[in-house]
Amino acid sequence: MDDSAKRKQPPTNGSNDRHIKKSKGGSAGRWQTPHHKAKLEALGSKGLEIGDMGIWTTCVKGKERQALAELDDLCKEYGEKLFGIPQEGPAAGDDEEGEGDDDIESSIQKEVESMKPTANPKTAIFQPIRLELDCLLFMKTKPPVDPVRLVQEICRDAKKTTDRQQRRSRFINRFTPVTLSAKANEAGVEEVARKILGEHFQLGGDEGEAADESGACSYAIRPTFRAHNTLKRDDVIKKVASLIAPRHKVNLTSPDKVVLIDIFQTHCGMSVVDGEWESLKRYNLHEIYLSALKSAKGAGEKPEEGSSAKPAAESET
Repeated sequence: MDDSAKRKQPPTNGSNDRHIKKSKGGSAGRWQTPHHKAKLEALGSKGLEIGDMGIWTTCVKGKERQALAELDDLCKEYGEKLFGIPQEGPAAGDDEEGEGDDDIESSIQKEVESMKPTANPKTAIFQPIRLELDCLLFMKTKPPVDPVRLVQEICRDAKKTTDRQQRRSRFINRFTPVTLSAKANEAGVEEVARKILGEHFQLGGDEGEAADESGACSYAIRPTFRAHNTLKRDDVIKKVASLIAPRHKVNLTSPDKVVLIDIFQTHCGMSVVDGEWESLKRYNLHEIYLSALKSAKGAGEKPEEGSSAKPAAESET
């Protein structure tokens, strides 16, 4: 008999004699590790929705998982501190420095616990979202949390840092609070702008627009676009500016208020923050830490130079 006839034939699928195609990956819901299940449960079923509020967060590329854990810890800590929201479990992710730890099982368990949802996604006040885009995260929030106040307090406390051990994050970069979101089109931009701007500015066309300007404040508009090419930057700025009464003047160097607009794919988020935004490094947590530590180091070195110079001068006389 020919050797070729003895070769084992590939498996077939019943009478139709079709070859079974072997799967190259995926689990189709089977054979998932606890870590995989927890991660899918925490992140897979949730996404951005129109009307969401929260915090856009950029992070170090390749460190999205660690940054998300840091963001979750910060939100829970300040949620309790500012809004009285009790933490439902111990914070995790503070000891990310041991990336090469030998205790792999312990490391996996910590990650599983940190990614498990601690409440029903529909009622959870903080919902971390990992997006299909490098270096970008979103923390969805619900009342009573005010994303602007939350971010401001985190950044203000970071500015007081005097020692590297006081740093609360290693992988988070910039925060952008979102008070409200709508569809990323012309109608959506106007809709969300009217709701958000009306709390901080007099809108154009309002009665009494030409009254005294004692309460007028200056402003700047700072839009950010990600994975979006429909709306144009200049058009968005002009549209938002046209809704603000002329009594409020544009000031791009030192504004009293800053209108933050963040457009991602089909979502347009907006918030209004104080002019302190610039001094807080535009809410770049990493830059705030670097600046604070540099200032602390400089303040610590100057007295030493002065105290050492005086004895030296005295010894020469």
